[in-house]
Amino acid sequence: MAAAAAARSPPELIEDALAEILLRIPPYEPAHLVRASFVCKIWRRILSDPAFLHRYRRFHRTPPPLLGFFKDVHCPDPIPRFVPTTAPSPFSGAALFHPNPWLPIDCRHGRVLLQHARNRSNLLVWDPVTGDRLELPGLSNISRLSAVVLCAAAGCDHCHCHGGPFLVLCVDHDSTTGFAHVDLYSSQVGAWGGMVSFGMDDMESSFCQSSAVLIGDEIYFTLTLGVDGDDTTIVNCDLASHNFSTISLPQLDNMSFVLMPTEEGLLGLAGTRGSSLFLCSWMVNAEVVTGWVQCRVIDLQTTLSVDSPINQVNIIGFAEGVNVIFVATNYGTFIIDLKSGQPRKVSDSMICYPVVPFMSFYTPDCACSKLPLPAETN
Repeated sequence: MAAAAAARSPPELIEDALAEILLRIPPYEPAHLVRASFVCKIWRRILSDPAFLHRYRRFHRTPPPLLGFFKDVHCPDPIPRFVPTTAPSPFSGAALFHPNPWLPIDCRHGRVLLQHARNRSNLLVWDPVTGDRLELPGLSNISRLSAVVLCAAAGCDHCHCHGGPFLVLCVDHDSTTGFAHVDLYSSQVGAWGGMVSFGMDDMESSFCQSSAVLIGDEIYFTLTLGVDGDDTTIVNCDLASHNFSTISLPQLDNMSFVLMPTEEGLLGLAGTRGSSLFLCSWMVNAEVVTGWVQCRVIDLQTTLSVDSPINQVNIIGFAEGVNVIFVATNYGTFIIDLKSGQPRKVSDSMICYPVVPFMSFYTPDCACSKLPLPAETN
């Protein structure tokens, strides 16, 4: 009788207690939640419940994690077009090439904005986790543009933006008139609306680069002028007032830089000097005197722990929300966590084109259609 009692399974935890335990799984690696969903049907049901997942994200107060990055399809190195930085990847093998002939140019709030490789005026918004995609109405007379995609849901915490309304803001240059235009597409309206236009001194050769950052209600783009691209400025577009202004760049050794938000919610910039990164922010004091202030210098020779000299450095991307910068060197390509200072190599080769980081929550509810069901037991 004692032996029979000893062989008995321990009593199962009630679902409320299980939920409290699962709520405390660390949020930084999506694989933790997905693997836990394999344990049994009860765990899978809890972990796939949207109410639990919303509570989980609110409990940890963490931004969507970096799942990987897209690289330019023309880059000659052998790494795939999408490079995962965590497991499991939200992409199946076939989905990695699904966007062709579309090239990723921006990512925010779980969506990727793509531009047609041949017809540059055509844009497409894609949710890689759900597979949803929408081709936007074409813009006319555009040779180059810079554009961003962002969630348009009122009061959204951007923890679960899948399927919600979105905006696409585009700065483009009309080579026939010499004017730059700021246009806004709303998924709720289903059409583009003009925000503002402004003239350019160099109407033949001005163009926008795909380098933008969202800070509050303001979006900052880089705008390059001149045949040789030797005159670059920052354009600030205020979504609330529909006004724009320009900001000069700080002194740079080369044009390898990215815009980024600072921890204080200001406009920041990361550039290079030799084998070092320098971080600066755009400051405004009480007398409304503005200027760039250097905040930090990162010695890559020390940070990356390499013995031989680093003689090639390019900044190729920045992941908003997770504070991660992408740096390509002659020793390979790295991501550097600016908060901890810890580097991580993501490629042995030097990626030569800007990358588009992809941040999103990839949880069991997103993975249900891609993962096998747990065992019939339990």
